[in-house]
Amino acid sequence: MLAFSTMSQIGYMMLALGVSGYGGHEGLGFMAGIFHLFTHAMFKALLFLGAGAIIHAVHSNYMQDMGGLRKYMPITHITFLIAALAISGIPPFAGFFSKDEILAAAFEHNFPVFVIGYIVAGMTAFYMFRLYFRIFWWNEPDYKHKPHEAPKTMTIPLLILAFMSIFSGFIPFDEFVSPDNKPFHSHIDWTLAGLSIGIGVIGILAALLFYKKEKDLSQRFRYAFGDFYKWTYNKFYIDDIYFFVTKTIIFKYISSSFAWFDRHIVDGTMNGIGNGTVWISTKIKKLQSGSVQDYAMFFVSGVLIIILIVWFSINY
Repeated sequence: MLAFSTMSQIGYMMLALGVSGYGGHEGLGFMAGIFHLFTHAMFKALLFLGAGAIIHAVHSNYMQDMGGLRKYMPITHITFLIAALAISGIPPFAGFFSKDEILAAAFEHNFPVFVIGYIVAGMTAFYMFRLYFRIFWWNEPDYKHKPHEAPKTMTIPLLILAFMSIFSGFIPFDEFVSPDNKPFHSHIDWTLAGLSIGIGVIGILAALLFYKKEKDLSQRFRYAFGDFYKWTYNKFYIDDIYFFVTKTIIFKYISSSFAWFDRHIVDGTMNGIGNGTVWISTKIKKLQSGSVQDYAMFFVSGVLIIILIVWFSINY
C-alpha cells in the first residue's frame, strides 16, 4: 500500500509538471511539483520508517497480524498519524501546502486534470487511513509476543521526520524554485484549499467508518458492487493483459528466436573461441619443458629448416 501511495504521489508531481507554463505565475506547476517532491520526502520516509518499526514489533508485514498497536507503540502511533495526515493534505501538515499548489495549478490550466487530482486526493486519504486504522485501532489479534515500541535508533528519526512533516510546508518554496530562476509569490486560494481539505476529510471519515473497528461493512459493500468490485480488485485485469502480451506473444513467439540465436550462435562462438584457446594451449604447453637440451634441439632444428628453405629457394 505504501508503494502504491508512492506511485500516486509521483503521479501528482508529474501532473504538476504537465500543467506548468514557463515563467512567473505560469511556473506555479513546476514549483509545486518540486515542492511536493521535497515535502513528500519527509512524510513518505516517516511512513516507511514507521512501517519498519511496526514490522519489527509484531514480526510480520501482514495487516491481519496487526491491530490495537496504539497502546503498545505510542511514539510510532503519533508519528504515523502525522505522516498520514500530511499525505492526505490536511493543514497545517506539509502535504497540504504542496498539494494545494498542485491542485491550484491544475485548476488554472487544465480543469479535467484538476478533477482527476481532486479525486485522487480523496482516494489517498481513504487508503492511508484504512492502513492507519487497521494497524492502530482494529481489533487486537492474539499476539504471540507482546509488541513493544521501537528502539531509540528508530524512534528518534521518527520524531525528526514528524517534525519536518509538520513544519517543512511553511518554507517559502516559491521564492527559491521557479522555471526561470526568478522568485514569485504564490498564495493560498482558500476556496480550492477548502475543497481539497474537504475531500481529504471525506476520505478519512470513510476509512473511519469502515476500518476503525472490525465489522462486516466493507464485506457488505464488496458484495453490493458485485462484478465491479471483482474488476477493481483485479486491477481491471491490466496485469493479466500485460503478461499475456509479453509472455505468451512477445516472449514465446518473438523473443524465443532471438534468445536461441544469442544462446547458440553468440554465446556458442565466444565459448568456442575460449575452449579452442584452452585446447591449443594444452597441446603446446609441453614445448616449455625447462630442459636446455630440448631448447637447443628446437633451435638447431629451426636453423637447419631455415637454411634448407633458403638453399632451395636460391637453387630452384
